[in-house]
Amino acid sequence: MLIKDITILDGEFRMVEHTNVMIENGQFQYVGQESVNDNTGEIIDGRNRLMMPGFYNTHSHVPMTLTRGLGEGLSLSDWLTKKMFPFERKLTGEDCYYGALLGAMELIAGGCVSISDMYFHIMDIAQALDEAGMKANICHGLSASDPDVRPEELKGWKDMEKLWKQVKQREDDRIRVDVGLHAEYTSTDALVRAAVGFAKDQGLRIHTHISESQKEHEECKKRHGGQTPVQYFRSCGLFENPVLAAHCVWLEEEDLEIMAEHEAVISHCISSNLKLGSGIAPISRYLDRGLNVVIATDGAASNNNLNMMEEIHLAAMAGKGRFQDPTILAPEQVLKMATINGARAQGRLDCGVIKAGNRADFIILELDRPHLVPVHDLLSNLVYSAQSSDLYMTVIDGKPVYRNGEFLTIDRERVMYEAVRRVKQICGQLSGM
Repeated sequence: MLIKDITILDGEFRMVEHTNVMIENGQFQYVGQESVNDNTGEIIDGRNRLMMPGFYNTHSHVPMTLTRGLGEGLSLSDWLTKKMFPFERKLTGEDCYYGALLGAMELIAGGCVSISDMYFHIMDIAQALDEAGMKANICHGLSASDPDVRPEELKGWKDMEKLWKQVKQREDDRIRVDVGLHAEYTSTDALVRAAVGFAKDQGLRIHTHISESQKEHEECKKRHGGQTPVQYFRSCGLFENPVLAAHCVWLEEEDLEIMAEHEAVISHCISSNLKLGSGIAPISRYLDRGLNVVIATDGAASNNNLNMMEEIHLAAMAGKGRFQDPTILAPEQVLKMATINGARAQGRLDCGVIKAGNRADFIILELDRPHLVPVHDLLSNLVYSAQSSDLYMTVIDGKPVYRNGEFLTIDRERVMYEAVRRVKQICGQLSGM
């Protein structure tokens, strides 16, 4: 594939016009302004278009597309216990397969090339995302309340081990496995320590929720002698592994010191935190401390969409509003959080930047749209004006998965039919209880 005469967002997050990009074997082979000929592949006219790295959604529960709009206007604890958990107990693996495909359509149509996903029925989710052509770091959100239950006996643990064995046999690493730990408040001490040990033994990352709500944060301190979730997890050895921590709205000073020392990554879920009334994470403060902050949608049940461009926009705006400072969180900074920083958070070091030798994960946006004209600052237009509807193409490992409104790897009609049918069936079962 050759894209000719296009504007690109380069590795320094500068706009470079009149660039030619050659893609072969799933990689960027050439990126520059010299003339390039390709008589073997597709040629795309890049005029009035922008090529940039695809987005990395670093915290999601992708089958929760099936719960979009369920349980509106509730607190986090009531939303989980009264609506989400009863619905989720009815979900089968096939339900999660179609929910994941529904989410994959929404994600790739909005320029997302990779997700870090935490849910259950992870074999089915992995199959769906693999068929869709996406990259994904997948984990089961391990949880336990009975201290006498051995972690290795949990179904989620067995599924994690099964998927890990399967993934190790793949020729590529589009699908990866993380160790998922749902949260401090849904774990026993034995589960946390077992998860920490497994991650360390296998060289895996840990994905968990931390200090999403003030209630969660303060109740943890009561349970653990004044220790916050971060401090408790440190005592269990969690941060001896690479950690991706979702939300982190209520971190304290010592928490920041611990996370910075161990290079933990914070996944910022601004829409979900606003919608559930959890608060606004002070991410500019976290960035000032040298922490890697990345962008995520969370699940469609608490967002209610999987639109990364909307998350970028809100993250930039909410930070300025919280600190009453329009100079913080420059467009370049927020775009890095959604692209290269997200790739690094997933351990994908050859992704997230358009340069020769990197994996060819990218999106192309149409620039000849009324809301993108005029151009005083194209980076600002991207963060504050661009819409997911401006997307022309999403490409993952050099393979187009979405082009001009068409899904190239997913049967759109079949997935939407199955999603609606299955939700009606579950809701009917719940109403009859």
